[in-house]
Amino acid sequence: MKRRSIFLLHAAVLFGGCVCFGQRDAAYDTVAPLRANSFTDQVYVGFDHIRTDYALVTASGDEVATMNGVNVEVDVRHREHISYIASVRYGMGSPFNQSLMTGTAGASYLFHLKRYEPYVHALGGYTRLQSNHSAGGMYLLNVNSGLTMVGGAGLDVKLSDRWGVRAISLEDVFLPFGSGRSTYWSVGAGVLYHFGRRHGVEGQ
Repeated sequence: MKRRSIFLLHAAVLFGGCVCFGQRDAAYDTVAPLRANSFTDQVYVGFDHIRTDYALVTASGDEVATMNGVNVEVDVRHREHISYIASVRYGMGSPFNQSLMTGTAGASYLFHLKRYEPYVHALGGYTRLQSNHSAGGMYLLNVNSGLTMVGGAGLDVKLSDRWGVRAISLEDVFLPFGSGRSTYWSVGAGVLYHFGRRHGVEGQ
């Protein structure tokens, strides 16, 4: 509950900052662009760090289970502030020698602030967690796959017509594992490549 409160606080601060910047720039940008560049769609490839809500008890103290991996996301947009997204992520970590694979799809709401594009999104899909550690197997109670839900926020920044960066991505990840289920949080950043049809040009 404490970690979830911290995540919601971060999201609220990010959202509030976006609104303030939007009001500041409203006098200059009377018409928001379809996106922060001239292309409709984008693909994201980035680093993903996940911190779980369980730990392995050791002689030196509790060792919280974490995972590091990659997140690949495709963003397709046909409306000014709405995009449809599909994401696949894979990560590995310790202390349970665990690996996590997640495939999700959903929608994102975006804000246009010149070269900056804050967003919030919600996704649902399927996840699978595998552990080669005996304690990990005990924790999972032989249940290692099921439905997942993801809610998050982040900030994309345009660098050029084709390239950009996702400066930060914060997500709250619900997983159906363990006797009380699990809520993980993740933080990530990576590279964006813009593609698709150019605005106002059919067939490109």
